[in-house]
Amino acid sequence: MDLIERYLAAVARNLPGKQAGDITAELRDVLLSRVEDLEATLGRPLDRAELETLLIDFGHPLVVAWRFRKVRHLIGPEIFPFWWAGVKVVLSIVLGLYLVLVILGLLLGKSEIEFRRSVPDIWYVAVYLFGMVTLICAGIERSGKTGVLLKWKPSRLPPAGAKPRSRFEAVVEAGMTVVFILWWTGVLHFRDALIEHLPPWTAAITADLAPVWTEYHWPILGYAVIDLAVTLLIAFRPAAPQLNAGLSLVRYLTGSVILMGVLRAGHWLVVSGPRGWSAGVAAQVQANFDIGMRVGIYGAIAVMLVKAVLEVWRLYKVRQT
Repeated sequence: MDLIERYLAAVARNLPGKQAGDITAELRDVLLSRVEDLEATLGRPLDRAELETLLIDFGHPLVVAWRFRKVRHLIGPEIFPFWWAGVKVVLSIVLGLYLVLVILGLLLGKSEIEFRRSVPDIWYVAVYLFGMVTLICAGIERSGKTGVLLKWKPSRLPPAGAKPRSRFEAVVEAGMTVVFILWWTGVLHFRDALIEHLPPWTAAITADLAPVWTEYHWPILGYAVIDLAVTLLIAFRPAAPQLNAGLSLVRYLTGSVILMGVLRAGHWLVVSGPRGWSAGVAAQVQANFDIGMRVGIYGAIAVMLVKAVLEVWRLYKVRQT
């Protein structure tokens, strides 16, 4: 019976300490009963090979021990939906942030080696956060605090028929807004990095922001901060459609007013070239730059006004429901 004792010892090593003795005693009775029944059928004692076969049929020690545990899974069916939702949110945020960091690296002119030195590998971060979400959910389940996750209100659900903003899009938009704020406040500098990648013949042409941008520095910065806050609010509080639509309407109207004020300047870039430029060539180049800026500003105003109209329509639809 040495094999049976070795088998029971292997099972006991994977059982809770307080229950190990009672469970192994119960299993010993079951196994001895099976041995007796089989020996009675065969009319002789079992040899070692037949006893091994009986134990194999009974089950692997790890599997048998697992049957006596209260918790038999890392993430159970009750908490699995929350785990899966958390994994998707975390991974979408990671992908969005990495896209922003890649764009920022290109704007700063960083090489691939410099980028890898300054930014952790995306797979390392994804696996780490995946593990953290799993451990947190497993800890909540083991502690019996699943009720924390089950507290919810129907009033906090997004409106029927409305497609919530994806976390990925929100993170990318918010990240690019942060990059703009850092550039606008002088924390980041892109111009030198971009000039390094331009063709040699463009090195003689420089374009600086006209004084109008200095006059509107604080209004534009304030708008960027508001834009960032509204973007995050819409992404993470989709259950407030009226508030979100109202804030978005204010955002787009404010941006339109600021750009209309900037548009009135009629001159947005100060272009300079080599010393050999004639006055006519310099004026023509300056005019071309101004035309491009004028078209861009008109386009931005048009987009914001269209979005404002859409927000008015959303407010109307919300009030109708």
